[in-house]
Amino acid sequence: MKKYNRQFLTWACAALLCAAPWVHAAEPVADPNELPRFPPTEPADALKTFKVKKGFRLELVASEPLVTDPVSMSFDANGRLYVVEMRGYSEHREDSMGQIRLLEDTDYDGRMDKSTVFARELNWPTAVFCYDGGVFVGVTPDLWFMKDTNGDGVADLKKIVYTGFGSSRDRLNVQAMFNSLRWGLDNRIHGATAGNGGVVSNPSDKKAKPISVRGRDFSFDPRTMELRAIDSTAQHGMSFDDWGRKFICSNSSHLQTVMYDSKYAGRNPHYTMPSPRISAAADGAAAEVYRLSPDEPWRIVRTRWRATGAVRGAVEGGGRVSGYFTAATGVTIYRGSAYGDGFLGNAFIGDAGSNLIHRKKIRYQGVQPVGERPADEQKVEFIASTDNWFRPVQFANAPDGCLYVADMYRETIEHPWSIPEAIKKHVDLNSGNDRGRIYRIVPDGFKQPKAPNLKRASTKQLVAALAHPNGWQRDTAARLLFERQDKTAIKQLEPLARSSPSALGRMHALHALNGLGALKMSHIETALSDKHPGVRIHGLNLSEEFAANGKFPTTPGPASLADDPNPSVRYQLAFTLGAGATPGKAEALAKIAIQDGGDKWIQAALMSSIGANSGDLFSEFAKAHTGSPTISGKLFLDQLANSIGRQNKLGDVKRVTEFALTSKDKDAAYRVVR
Repeated sequence: MKKYNRQFLTWACAALLCAAPWVHAAEPVADPNELPRFPPTEPADALKTFKVKKGFRLELVASEPLVTDPVSMSFDANGRLYVVEMRGYSEHREDSMGQIRLLEDTDYDGRMDKSTVFARELNWPTAVFCYDGGVFVGVTPDLWFMKDTNGDGVADLKKIVYTGFGSSRDRLNVQAMFNSLRWGLDNRIHGATAGNGGVVSNPSDKKAKPISVRGRDFSFDPRTMELRAIDSTAQHGMSFDDWGRKFICSNSSHLQTVMYDSKYAGRNPHYTMPSPRISAAADGAAAEVYRLSPDEPWRIVRTRWRATGAVRGAVEGGGRVSGYFTAATGVTIYRGSAYGDGFLGNAFIGDAGSNLIHRKKIRYQGVQPVGERPADEQKVEFIASTDNWFRPVQFANAPDGCLYVADMYRETIEHPWSIPEAIKKHVDLNSGNDRGRIYRIVPDGFKQPKAPNLKRASTKQLVAALAHPNGWQRDTAARLLFERQDKTAIKQLEPLARSSPSALGRMHALHALNGLGALKMSHIETALSDKHPGVRIHGLNLSEEFAANGKFPTTPGPASLADDPNPSVRYQLAFTLGAGATPGKAEALAKIAIQDGGDKWIQAALMSSIGANSGDLFSEFAKAHTGSPTISGKLFLDQLANSIGRQNKLGDVKRVTEFALTSKDKDAAYRVVR
């Protein structure tokens, strides 16, 4: 026994000695001469530091002392701007330095001239969204509702509506707080959970079951406060396009999308769905960026130390200090009316570490969105600054049709955990806690529109605004209609849903009817016959609640929609067919499978929906491939056969066996029985 112990100790000591350079070696001593610091640029000179895409300019909307450390923004129905000030970033969470600031442009010239501290003494606030005359505010671990009830611009009503965000972490990651509260077409408020996760509960409803949001985003009904865990989460930034497609981002994955709603996952226990979250960037997750600012000296030293193994940490970009996404944040789809059609639906992403704003045009490869650099921005960014303090962290589509930029404006924005202590001694992580800017991106020839007045708008005016060219106007009108629950809107919404010249207006009218509890099957059937594929898709989605109750559209029926010329409609139909025992389900699934079985996403939708119809679908699909199936056809048959094998129903197994015995394609036969 003693001999064994000596041998073990000898081995253990040798292992520790070998590991010593990595585990126990002291950090190098930083040379202060290698770590000079860059001074800030005062607001009056800030615009001179930017290079902006031709045809656009930046305008300074607000700066210190009117606003400091902005990380999130939300416009209310009259165009006032609520701003989250994360003044305690990154070292002062417990000092309650955070605030919600209310900014007003009293003469509506595009520049804020009145500033009020709406709420103060908050620990790392990260999110804000206007609702019912107040705001929901995210302050980990809580989501608050705050409201000014006496008109002085200061919140006097404050209530925690959810708690538990980040509850699964002993140590909170400052760059993984829940964020990006957004209005959804489903009349719910959506948020990005990010990496801290948590188990969230409603302190006012003891009967409500706590919801785990670990690895999931969330949404809630602001009237009933019913909470759901949804989709997959990323980091800081989440945005919907006009048709409700969701885009998210992480530090080193600047443009991601969610391919399907989480309600479709897990419906088929015999099939594992692919992850819904994918990178949508054609040039890769951590794509090249073209900064104008100099590399920070401390970053140069840290990269050298990491590359030589002197300190732990990822050696990114092949050992380059910069030139690629490392701090992507705030992905936002432009939905305004000021820039022209060529910019609608474009994604804007900040790289806070490289002091720039990046743009991607979105196209579709089948049903999958792909983001590409515009042809004239291949080696240049939409906006870049020579100022190392410029930190674009969030954006907002605004009442005036422009995109607003939240510039946290600080010397260092790097996560403090990733900076070696020997370097941190020479970097002031608090430098900039008293600074901050908000800009708007304005096109040449821009004319300031009239000030919004949706808060005072009549129900008729709100219904009309659902067809407005500016997405902020449509969303705000939809929210106000949902808040008011004025049933007189129904008679005005029905003709809008039927015959508005705007496809987006027709789609918004459907969701507004649903939010008022007035959606009928006749509305669904009209939508399913609409000339615009986006309206047909939303008609299918909204039909699922009817299908769950045994009600199905008859004109057009599922089989005819399976021949829809648009692949995204067929994709949605493949999912929707799993919502109930739809008449003609197997036939419709087979039609889609024959046309689209080679598309991995449509294949996943089909597999999600087949339920007990695996055998019927196999027979229909095999019948259409009596000769030699295509490669994609073979792969889909393979998936179906695997599902049938797991279900182990004798009749369905017999169908597979008969195919294998009679098929002229031996490879296909082998695939389905192996």
